[in-house]
Amino acid sequence: MNKSMWFLGVATACLSLAVVGCNKPKYPACKTDGDCHQSEFCVQQQCQQCRTDADCGAGNQCVAGRCDPIPNYCQSDTQCGEGMRCNQQRCEAQPTSSTQPSGTSTQAPTCTLEPIYFAFDQSDLTQQSRDALAADARCIGQRGVTALHITGYTDPRGTEEYNLALGDRRARAAKSYLVSLGVNAGVTVSSMGEEMATGTDEAGWAHDRRAELTEK
Repeated sequence: MNKSMWFLGVATACLSLAVVGCNKPKYPACKTDGDCHQSEFCVQQQCQQCRTDADCGAGNQCVAGRCDPIPNYCQSDTQCGEGMRCNQQRCEAQPTSSTQPSGTSTQAPTCTLEPIYFAFDQSDLTQQSRDALAADARCIGQRGVTALHITGYTDPRGTEEYNLALGDRRARAAKSYLVSLGVNAGVTVSSMGEEMATGTDEAGWAHDRRAELTEK
């Protein structure tokens, strides 16, 4: 009788452990932060990179659970282009002086071609990327650019071959959208892959994942 009770107790304990194991959500589903990877958060029952902007590094904001670069983010005027200044951590055009001498012309600040950023392992354009490319398209028209080159970059994760292809897809995605906006300049593309990556954490990797536009 005692032996039978012992086996029953063991079986009950094993069943309890199995039930507990089955109740743990399958990643990326979650119930608490403890169900997610380190430095992730359980947001609406899904493991996400961030819950609030405070979870992202400097120059990034929390968008739909993902840390994305803040467009035109800056910490000093030197990080902004010619004719621009850093105001409340955003690059903006320098205000024109109201005391300009009579007879002189007011020259609009020179616009700059801004890079666009991508999510991890993605070449699809986010709404922020499309907005940035729309601003770049206007700048291309203002500057009368006749030849443009787009270079795609990746963060260091993944193989060299894979990242070269990913960088190429990112550059081509940017080119395709610019053409759809009516950019008639001759546009060429290339990929640097992970070669120029400098990030060592998610905030740095987010800046590595980009496409840069340069006038030829």
